[in-house]
Amino acid sequence: MRQVPILMYHWFREGGRSASRSPQLEITPDLFERQLRQLRQRGYRGVSLAQAIGGSGTRTPLPAKPVVITFDDGTADFWIHARPALKRHGFTATLFVVTGHVGGESTWDERLGEPARKLLSWEQLERLAEAGFEIGSHTHSHRPFTELTDEGVRLELTRSRDVLRERLGAAPDYVAYPRGFYSPHHKRLVCETGYRGACAVVLGWRDLHNSDDYELKRVTIKGEESLLRFRLRLLLARRVRYQPRTEASVAVKH
Repeated sequence: MRQVPILMYHWFREGGRSASRSPQLEITPDLFERQLRQLRQRGYRGVSLAQAIGGSGTRTPLPAKPVVITFDDGTADFWIHARPALKRHGFTATLFVVTGHVGGESTWDERLGEPARKLLSWEQLERLAEAGFEIGSHTHSHRPFTELTDEGVRLELTRSRDVLRERLGAAPDYVAYPRGFYSPHHKRLVCETGYRGACAVVLGWRDLHNSDDYELKRVTIKGEESLLRFRLRLLLARRVRYQPRTEASVAVKH
């Protein structure tokens, strides 16, 4: 079956030259606004991951052309730029936040030369959750799972889930793998620690045919590309094939 298109964003570029080591992950507020306008004009309507895939609470009927918009890291520029733009165009979004850094800065990639960015505060996240935005986990410290022991991965997952439950009143159903690194073994650990699913990234053509609850394939929206390229990425996202996985099937398969 076809997966509901899932788009992945990160940060905003607010003018001038980028200082990022990954400038393709930045987008200008103006281009983001035009992309939302394109989605609206083409009949797309925003839904959460819980609505699109399943999760806590009652499953609601999907619109004719659903799309999931996700943002990784939880940077403060979401509040300044994405929140009002999404509201203007009638969309929602899913944010994956690093619970150990909320209210601080994204210092986890400084050793790679990536500048630290200001992050959303708990008060802002509470207000976003109250406004209907879905808040997911990007683990507790953003350390890649490939650098951790099994116990370390479990700790990252459970601490983040517990903190979000305590601060926002509900445990997250979904997590996004830090820097997209994971293995079949890590999928099982995500399942065992109580998550309904996990988000990964489309990296090649093979990924279009290999999406399930614990590696939901998202298409990266690159901030340096034209609206034509955006429409092509949207078409790509609609081609992802999804195979539901129960907890039992994940344990057996992996």
